[in-house]
Amino acid sequence: MKRQKSMIRILTNRSFKANKTRNLVAIFAIVLTTVMFTSLFVLSQSMVENLRNMNFQQAGYNSHLSSGIMTDADVEKITTHEAVRDFGKSIVVGIAENKELTGRQVEIRYADENYARSSFSYPTEGTMPVQENEIALDTITLDKMGLPYELGQKITLQWRKDLNGEEITTSIFTLSGYWNGNSAAMASMAWVSEAFVQSQCAGIDQVEQLANGQVLGTVMLHIDLYSDSNLEGAAEQILADTGLSNVSLSPNAAYDSTMNQNINREVLPMAICMVLVFASGYLIIYNIFQISVASDIRFYGRLKTLGTTKRQLKKMIYGQANRLSLIGIPIGLVIGYLLGAVLVPVMITGTTGEAKTAVNPYIFIGSALFAYLTVLISCMKPAKIAGKVSPMEALRYTDTGTNSKRKTKKSTGGASIPKMALANLGRNKKRTITVICSLTLGLVLLSCVYAKNASFDIDKYMSQTVISDFEVEDSSISSTFGTYNPYGTTISPELVQNIEGLSGLEATGRLYSQVFTHKIGASALENIQTYYNADDRLTYIEATDAGLAEAYHDMIDSGECTSILYGIDGLILDTFAQDGRMLDGTFDKGKFLSGGYVVMEAATGAEDSGKETQPTYSVGDTVELNGQQYEVMAIVADIPTITEGVNSSTQDFLSFYLPADTFRAMYPDNTLRKLFFDVVEEYQPQAEEMLIQYQQDVDKSLNYTAKSTLIEHYQEQTRANTVMGFAISLIIAFVGILNFVNSMVTAIVSRQKEFAMIQSIGMTKRQLRRMLIDEGLYYAGSTLLAAYVLGTVAVAVGVRMMVAGDWTATFHFTLLPLGICTPILIAFAIVIPYICFKNLEKQSIVERLRATD
Repeated sequence: MKRQKSMIRILTNRSFKANKTRNLVAIFAIVLTTVMFTSLFVLSQSMVENLRNMNFQQAGYNSHLSSGIMTDADVEKITTHEAVRDFGKSIVVGIAENKELTGRQVEIRYADENYARSSFSYPTEGTMPVQENEIALDTITLDKMGLPYELGQKITLQWRKDLNGEEITTSIFTLSGYWNGNSAAMASMAWVSEAFVQSQCAGIDQVEQLANGQVLGTVMLHIDLYSDSNLEGAAEQILADTGLSNVSLSPNAAYDSTMNQNINREVLPMAICMVLVFASGYLIIYNIFQISVASDIRFYGRLKTLGTTKRQLKKMIYGQANRLSLIGIPIGLVIGYLLGAVLVPVMITGTTGEAKTAVNPYIFIGSALFAYLTVLISCMKPAKIAGKVSPMEALRYTDTGTNSKRKTKKSTGGASIPKMALANLGRNKKRTITVICSLTLGLVLLSCVYAKNASFDIDKYMSQTVISDFEVEDSSISSTFGTYNPYGTTISPELVQNIEGLSGLEATGRLYSQVFTHKIGASALENIQTYYNADDRLTYIEATDAGLAEAYHDMIDSGECTSILYGIDGLILDTFAQDGRMLDGTFDKGKFLSGGYVVMEAATGAEDSGKETQPTYSVGDTVELNGQQYEVMAIVADIPTITEGVNSSTQDFLSFYLPADTFRAMYPDNTLRKLFFDVVEEYQPQAEEMLIQYQQDVDKSLNYTAKSTLIEHYQEQTRANTVMGFAISLIIAFVGILNFVNSMVTAIVSRQKEFAMIQSIGMTKRQLRRMLIDEGLYYAGSTLLAAYVLGTVAVAVGVRMMVAGDWTATFHFTLLPLGICTPILIAFAIVIPYICFKNLEKQSIVERLRATD
């Protein structure tokens, strides 16, 4: 038995060494397959880790639970509960109220190491505060204050011990550490030392502080449990066991099942790509081994004559596959990981901070297993063919791919070169189908990716995102606590003067706003109830948003609601006049500016509104605002760039638009909420430079949006969605071409004696060359026919369905990639057989006839 095994091993070695060209092609195919698998594993694993980290960053911490403010006694009860694995503790001091920090909540607190780390707020430079006068800040806070990233500098913060009092406390600290700020979090942390907390909280009663709605001296926790399943239930159980009914424990939203579903949805394309990689890898590796077995079939027949068993022949095939895998897979793993690391920053965009490449042994284990599995499955059929062949069948083997008897076809038209070429393709139908499927798969996928990319509509996206080249806003709009300040000073007269003095300024638009309580008219009240009772909207709100549901019922009962009045002019009015903006009525800019008219805002955007009743006044109704009567001219769709930002601490149900001058007469002390302006394209860089300079030198709380930046961001997002699709489809198309080349070369080489025989009875070189080229053209024609038919269906049905729910997309039917690839494929179909024929010609007919197997 050992001798037999040794002999099989020797035969495997010699067969392996005798097929150097086959080995190189097979190794290349295995490397290519492994590279694709590894790159996809790196991308998918990196995407999961980066998206999960982004969710944690947005939540502001990565622990399982976070608490509201509580006393030290409450902390003791919770942290000793059996379900708690670990925790971090923070003591609240107050909120920094420096003018430079307007628009960014900066919480002054003490934190232990666990709490600081779980909050992504642990110093990367310097240390946590130890001395009483030390403080650690993030870079966002330092930037807002216009301070350099230098340890040891003095930091002055203003805050209130009593949140409802007038007294401001000024504290001067020394910077002991800092870290990169988390822009996704709702607030920045300013860590102070425990000694500072003790000095400020001396004599404070925590229970009394909580009863009075104060925060100084109260404690908050980040809690880790032994499992992240059913966090809400675990939080309720902890509170029930400890009897703390006045303490809140909130599960981290990043662990919510919806978040995991979103991550799975993002990774799904990678899984689809892996299936395609497996298919393409199988097609090429199967084809290589199938051709190799066909070429060596007489050799396997002789081995059968000498007593070699079917099992031993299969072992020889798999032994060669194992050696090829041992060479190709490690190379593919290295190249694939490096390629994946390069693609991660390109593919993973929109996350908080720089995308990080996953480093995980499972990436290499999974990629190697998938690649090896592809090789083994690809070898199964060729190994079965080699094992089943009998000595007599091997001698009669003609590369037809079948042992069944075929009927002789009779033709009255005689033989012709095209007919012979077509008949040759039918000799091994499986190989022909394999090549055609491989080529078609790449072409169809390429067409789908291109059609989906062509559907991205930047004009549609920008029309819903911005209404001008630039917009500046009052910093209190983006405040994460409190409400919008209608008397804010961010958009100062100086800034307005700078904007109005810009070269190339084309138009401006002013936006003011004021929250007020409105007595609802009968028409509007009826429309509101109709809207919320339709499509189970009210039922959904009651189940998902208790605050909104309560505000709705209070409004219906009282007949009053919190509303917002906007004052507008300039290019905002031009936006109203655009097609599709008006859901009811007609907007007349001249009449609107003359006074006496108001425009109402709908609850939905233009894309979602349809013809349903909107929860507001109807066109033609009379509305009383500030003692004046106004007629409703029209109802405009919600335009997010105008309405976004905080307004009041309560829900606002009705929104009114009046001319800016009319608004200013009502509320003369109100300042600008937003200022929109358009600039000639060539002067836009200077305009943005002015805003940056003003932000740095005058008011660091200024927020501005540039249309050009949003366009770049959109292009970055769409590019990330496109790169992988194009890469995979091009690789699969390349695999198809490699299959085609391999099949043509092998088919020609294996038929050298056959060609010599037909040449010896009269076929000319020109006719033989024409026959081989016709074979290639039949391959190309069959592939293109299948690709055009399947591509048309895939694009017209599949891609249309994919983009139907995307509000930034407009479907365009196109088969441009197929049109481009058609002449390329035809050229390959002509050139490759021609080159093979030229190599064949190097041997004479006599030499080919004398060739022995």
